[in-house]
Amino acid sequence: MLLAAPEFEVLYGGAAGAGKSDALLIDALGLQQDAIGKRAYQAILFRRTYPDLKDLIDRSHDIYPAYGGDYDKQAHVWKFPSGARIEFGHMQYDSDRFKYRGRAFQYVGWDELTLFPTDVPYRYLLSRVRTSDPSIKCYVRATTNPDGPGFRWVKDYWRIQTEGSSTRFVIEVTDPETGEVTQMTRRFIAARLSDNPHLRDSGYRQTLLLLTEEEQNALLLGRWESPSIKGAYFAEQMEAARAGGRILNIPRLPHVPVNTFWDLGWNDTTAVWFHQHVGMEHRFIDFMEASGKDLQWFAADIQSKGYTYGKHYLPHDAENKTLAAGGKCIREILQELLPGHQFEVVPRTENLVASINQTRGALPSCYFDTDKCADGIAALEAYRREWDEKLSAYKQEPLHDWASNPADAFRQFAQGYPFLYAGQRKKASWRDRLKAKTRGSAMTA
Repeated sequence: MLLAAPEFEVLYGGAAGAGKSDALLIDALGLQQDAIGKRAYQAILFRRTYPDLKDLIDRSHDIYPAYGGDYDKQAHVWKFPSGARIEFGHMQYDSDRFKYRGRAFQYVGWDELTLFPTDVPYRYLLSRVRTSDPSIKCYVRATTNPDGPGFRWVKDYWRIQTEGSSTRFVIEVTDPETGEVTQMTRRFIAARLSDNPHLRDSGYRQTLLLLTEEEQNALLLGRWESPSIKGAYFAEQMEAARAGGRILNIPRLPHVPVNTFWDLGWNDTTAVWFHQHVGMEHRFIDFMEASGKDLQWFAADIQSKGYTYGKHYLPHDAENKTLAAGGKCIREILQELLPGHQFEVVPRTENLVASINQTRGALPSCYFDTDKCADGIAALEAYRREWDEKLSAYKQEPLHDWASNPADAFRQFAQGYPFLYAGQRKKASWRDRLKAKTRGSAMTA
């Protein structure tokens, strides 16, 4: 069904073991229109990270040589005798999409789409799908299981019901210049393990029966029920934010200063939250995260947003001086890059668990922009404790993964923003005031 689907956008997935990756690799060849026999044909297949991509590349070596493909290991591209190319790419962060600015593809495929926390990369690559050869029809294809940080946007985009049955519906798009209305069809093809006869007697089904009920619903039955992330610190608070309508489109108020809260990535990524304090509401209007970028890049990006800034809250290690920075600390470098801006370093927490609990207490007053903060929201929902295999129990410490930096940046807000609990403190009783007065008198004496 996938290989024969005429629709421009198709998602194929659901249960495990339905041959999704193989289907995507074969479909990218464009055999129904002899795409790899045409010089103009350019296809690209994505996974979120390069380690994830390696499995897909390895599998392609079992398929593409039969069609004359020659693999360029450095460029991660299969080249065919006609000049056609099938490329592999990864997009760990939303900002990685700009690597493909100016490119054109006739086929874009996404393997394990729900591993992408937001729809930003997917939607951006739609703008890269075009052809100058009228004999080549363009397609966008994706595969996935019903889990992962991008579960919600994928489910909504393809209008998938909880039971996980196939969908097919028409999208109308209007040209803002000409007013012309075009109809396009979007389709989800549901897969089940039982669809794959090659795994029927392999014992794989029995293996899936060893999973939890929730995992069986997703991977065996292909149901799209909201997944709960085991050991997640903020699951209850973020679910309450969704239920309470606190994840929505938030307009920026130009007269209200914007504060930022940082986590500095020495060996991985740097994450920054953008915040406005309006009455009793703490509104997070923007979020950014990038890897391999220097402080000059972040300073330029912050200035380019056009916000009027209040104060930038940095983690404790921003005071560390390094030889690589000429003996200056991160705060000093940022101060030079952003003259006139105010910076404050949040003291190091002595108890990480207490800090996480403090963050839990702060979340009920927080609002998040559903689009600009999508990556950060997904990270807060996925931030979880590490599992100890030997003890079969959760450790007190959090797991360090892709969700850590955004969550740590958000903790700078919970730990360091002085107006977080303003108005929530109870008025001191006369006994407390008397004790304070007595302590003051004793210190004076």
